[in-house]
Amino acid sequence: MYCRVVHVKAVSEIQLKMITSYIESTMMPRNLAAGQVSGEVFEKSPTEIFTVSKFSDEETANKIMGLMKDEIREIAKGCKMSVIEGPRIIEGKSS
Repeated sequence: MYCRVVHVKAVSEIQLKMITSYIESTMMPRNLAAGQVSGEVFEKSPTEIFTVSKFSDEETANKIMGLMKDEIREIAKGCKMSVIEGPRIIEGKSS
């Protein structure tokens, strides 16, 4: 399992709503269809979100990133964005 967490800080609530809507309507469905295992978006504040995307492996994660490279660049022009990613090393499960 490979995970990518992306933090996005927009300059306004309206900008964040536009980004979130685009993720929900376009990016997430396309990425899931292309092999992403799961994706979730969390609100940190009215102008900040973070996404958690899971992939079967790093190769698939990189393939999905390649599909959205231009979109990410465009989104990043108007806001702050940071990425943390890596393979899972511990998995906790409830009994």
